[in-house]
Amino acid sequence: MIKNSLHIIVGYIVMLIAISSCVEPFQAESLSFENVLVIDARISDELKRHEVILRRTYPFENEDFEVERNASVQITDDLGNTIDFQEAAPGNYVSISEFAAQANVGYRLQVTTAGGTRYESESVITPTSIPIKEVNGKIGFNDLENEGIRISLTNETTNNEAKYFRYEYEETYKITAPFYNPFEFDVIDSLFFQDGDNDGFEIGIKPRVDASQFCYGFQKGRDLILRDSEQNVNNETGTFEVRFLESDDFKIAQRYSILVKQYSLSANAYSYYSSLDDFNSDESVFTDVQPGFLEGNIKASDDDETVLGYFEIASVAKERIFFNYEDFYPDSQIPPYIINCQLTTAPLLISFVPHVGPGFVVDESDVVSPLLDGIQAGLIAYHETNEDYEEPEGDGEVEGLGPYFVKATGCIDCREFGSNIKPDFWID
Repeated sequence: MIKNSLHIIVGYIVMLIAISSCVEPFQAESLSFENVLVIDARISDELKRHEVILRRTYPFENEDFEVERNASVQITDDLGNTIDFQEAAPGNYVSISEFAAQANVGYRLQVTTAGGTRYESESVITPTSIPIKEVNGKIGFNDLENEGIRISLTNETTNNEAKYFRYEYEETYKITAPFYNPFEFDVIDSLFFQDGDNDGFEIGIKPRVDASQFCYGFQKGRDLILRDSEQNVNNETGTFEVRFLESDDFKIAQRYSILVKQYSLSANAYSYYSSLDDFNSDESVFTDVQPGFLEGNIKASDDDETVLGYFEIASVAKERIFFNYEDFYPDSQIPPYIINCQLTTAPLLISFVPHVGPGFVVDESDVVSPLLDGIQAGLIAYHETNEDYEEPEGDGEVEGLGPYFVKATGCIDCREFGSNIKPDFWID
């Protein structure tokens, strides 16, 4: 364990990469560990309730971050408007009403902590929106020569002025439980001769209440994806890879959709994110001595106060595509299910039969039900009934199989890996 807090790096700098910059790069300044406010404030021209997240840095030896509670958060614009935020969850501040950043209007973030420290950003103007020309998928290979689907984006700038972009993506994919069963376990009696209960365990089956054969998984990309129009040849159409999915990836086994979001950034915001990306890839970030931090566009009213983060205003373009596995591999077997479903077992209802006589109460710790334990832990689900099952008789250990054949819950109930509610945007 690291004993000297002066030799602990700021763990939140690494977290900034997950929440995710040409012009002159931002300089990293030397800094020993201290409790510093971290502001994640990314506003766009989307009409919605925007969010500002306030956290505190923490040493790597800590297991959780500290949130900044009861702060005052607001955004003002050049037109004299003020947008107030309220704390919807600890450290998460959401605008009271929906709004969209307007073109050619400057915006400024203001944060005042409960302790009275005030932070303010520079004025930031919404960049011009650049549309996405196309997003498509093609068979290709990654750097390791593994085959799969390359999700590529094509963009086109209309003049010689440099444009800067940050990309995010959201994946949604269909899941079909391979051993779905319209029946599920019904735990009728989970007590064995205790607390006024005068009989043993009783487990039956009943029709399923909730649909669990078809589900939809969801995952957000974690990579910081940056690109500028100077990477295109003479500012003409540029195509680059946003996502690569290997051909045996479970997500594309049936039907898959990806939503690509393109954020048009200012040159300063792009420089900040580029520096942040380089900063994270530097091996010195993981050494014992904290190497520094990236200076953003937010300052404290007290010059002695340090703050991390960047107030971003971006214009957003979106494009969604769908495809099925057979669209690319019509003659191939689909990728394997997310877990192995070959194993089928029949857990015992009771592992031994105790002697139960008049006036005798069995100690709960003496009775073990592998079947009941598995059901209550959510590890197993009903597959089929064991027609050859026989009730145990007499005292002692029970041999043979239990009353029901079971499989891992995820093999029968797809809700282990996604939601059974079809998204509004989904197209079969």
